[in-house]
Amino acid sequence: MFKHLQHIIVSVMLLFSITQTMAQIAMPDTVCVGTNRIYQVNNATVASTYTWKIDGVTQTTIKNAISITWNTAGTFLLAVQEHPAIGCDGDLRSGLVTVYKLPVANAGADISSCLGKNIQLNGSGGAIYKWSPATYLSNTNIANPVVISPPAGNLVYLLTVKAAGGCTSLKNDTIIVKITPAVKIFAGNDSSVAINQPIQLNATDTANFGFNTFTWSPVFGLNNPFIQNPVAIVNRDITYIVTARTANGCEAKDDIKIQVFDGPEIYVPNTFTPNGDGLNDVMRPILIGIKELKYFTIFNRYGQLVFTTSRQGEGWNGIFKDDRQNSGAFTWIAEAIDFKGRTITRKGILILIR
Repeated sequence: MFKHLQHIIVSVMLLFSITQTMAQIAMPDTVCVGTNRIYQVNNATVASTYTWKIDGVTQTTIKNAISITWNTAGTFLLAVQEHPAIGCDGDLRSGLVTVYKLPVANAGADISSCLGKNIQLNGSGGAIYKWSPATYLSNTNIANPVVISPPAGNLVYLLTVKAAGGCTSLKNDTIIVKITPAVKIFAGNDSSVAINQPIQLNATDTANFGFNTFTWSPVFGLNNPFIQNPVAIVNRDITYIVTARTANGCEAKDDIKIQVFDGPEIYVPNTFTPNGDGLNDVMRPILIGIKELKYFTIFNRYGQLVFTTSRQGEGWNGIFKDDRQNSGAFTWIAEAIDFKGRTITRKGILILIR
C-alpha cells in the first residue's frame, strides 16, 4: 500500500553558500560535490517507518527524511520504501541523483613582463570565468583576458570558475603579474680615436637588470656584434647603437659616437679662456690613438713651469701659485705612447685670453 508515499521531496541545503537556501523539488536531482541534501517523503506525523537505499545500500535512518552529503562525483540511485504501522509495505520508489565534480580554477603560472607591454592571461578549469579585480583587464568574464598597459610593480588577480553543470570552484586561484620598470643600458661615453685604432666597446648594465643578449649596429668594424664588449676598428666617424634584452624580453637601447682623426697624434688648442663660464676654461691636450700620456707641461714666458700632468683628461685652469695668470702666450710640451707602442713628442704655443 502506497497511498501515503506520493513522491520524494528534496530539501536543499548548500554547504558552500553563506546562507542556507531552502526549497522543495521533486526527484531526480543534480548536485555538486560537497553539497548536503535533505530528502523527505510524506509527513512526519504518518505512522510509518521507511527504508532508504543509495545504489542498493540500506541507510541507517528509518524516518521520513534523510540527510545526505554527496562527496563523490557520479550518478546514484536513491530509493525509499514505506512500511506502514498497519497494512502492507509500499512500493519501492526511486530517483537518480547526479553529483558533479567541483571545477578547479587555474589562473596559470605567475608572469614577469616589461613596462609598456600588454600581457595575456590564460585561465582554465571551467566553462564560466570570473577575474577580479577588473583593473587593466580587457574582460573579466573570459578565460584569457588581456592586461592592458599595466604600470610597473606587482598585480594580483583572482580567478573563480564554474563548470557547465553550474558548480563553482571551491577556492580561487591567484596569479601574480610582475611588471619590470623601464630598463636602461649604457653604451659608453663618446670617444675619439685614430684611424684604424682598436677601441674597446662595453655596454654597461648600470642597474643590474640582467641583460643576457646584446646586438650592436651597424656591424661595420666590429669583431663581434653580438657580445657585450666588442672591439671596433674604424676609419671614419661612426655611431654604434647597442640593443640589450633581458630573459623575459625587456629591451633597452643606447648609442656611442666615435670620431676618427688622423693619428696617432697629440692635439692642443691654440687658445683658451679661463673666465669661469664653463666654456673653454681648461687647457688640456686632445689625445688621439694614445695609450699613455707621459707628460703635458706648460711654461710661462719666463721659463717657469706653471702646470704639468701625466693624467689623461687633466688640464690647466690658468692659475699659477694661487694667482690667475694674465693674458699672454705660453709654451707647452707633451710626450705620449701611442697604441702601437711608439713615442710621440709635440710642442707648441698657446694663448691665454682674459
